[in-house]
Amino acid sequence: MGVGWRRMVPADGKLVALADVAGLVPDGASVALGGFSLEGAPMAFCAELVRAGARDLELVVPVGGMNVDWLLAAGCARRVLTALVGFEGFGLAPWFRRAAEQGLVEVEDWSEHTMLSALQAAILGVPYMPTLAGLGTDLPARLPGRMWELADERSGRRFIACGPLAPDVAVVHVHEADRLGNARVLPRSVWLDGELVKAARTVIVTAERIVDTEVFRAAPERTSYPGFAVDHVVAAPGGAWPTASGPGAAPDAAFYRDYVRAARDPAAFRALFAQRVAPLPPSSLVPA
Repeated sequence: MGVGWRRMVPADGKLVALADVAGLVPDGASVALGGFSLEGAPMAFCAELVRAGARDLELVVPVGGMNVDWLLAAGCARRVLTALVGFEGFGLAPWFRRAAEQGLVEVEDWSEHTMLSALQAAILGVPYMPTLAGLGTDLPARLPGRMWELADERSGRRFIACGPLAPDVAVVHVHEADRLGNARVLPRSVWLDGELVKAARTVIVTAERIVDTEVFRAAPERTSYPGFAVDHVVAAPGGAWPTASGPGAAPDAAFYRDYVRAARDPAAFRALFAQRVAPLPPSSLVPA
């Protein structure tokens, strides 16, 4: 089993209050954030990092959006590893764009599949995972410490070798979890969240609701992440807002529009952010 699967911890050690969760993430840590663009991101957790004034984080986000933008606006991150950060039909992620254009954050531009391969290498404990994705591009030249071209000795075919990517902490949002750490996403896991959970050294699950363990015992095949893979569980009803948070749910379109509009005026943005998310700390990238 890979580095992400760990032994059981005491049941009473899994539940953590949302207000205390930022204390689990030291400054400078590599933090993987689950979700997919407008869907299922651990936004309440991101807001707590903002409130705590987290600094110098490395964000590992296969396909990000508001989660990355909040943390960059607040000055919490120094590097972002991603294939895409944006708001889809609502436009670009304004503070990610400004931070990248102005060199205020280091951006490692991955493809989704090379990131998947790097996570799989960490899960399996192997020195690299080969893939055809990225072959013929300049990804290896731009990220020589992360990936490189190689030739298969038998066939002569060329591949991209992706070195292991093992975040210090992975945070995913789920619909149900119990005190043992068993967690369920309805109706399915979100994109690469499962790989983030298995590859990370520490796993935090934020949950819409905490349920009795019998709920999982009654339908074990519906468990997305087993308890032995999860270190901490946080009760966070509505914890994915403003991203979508469940079957039939949709992102908060009005908030996305207000957010993009307010980002054009630093004073308006600070007011909106303080009212809807958290006061921006002194380290914020948003001009006073």
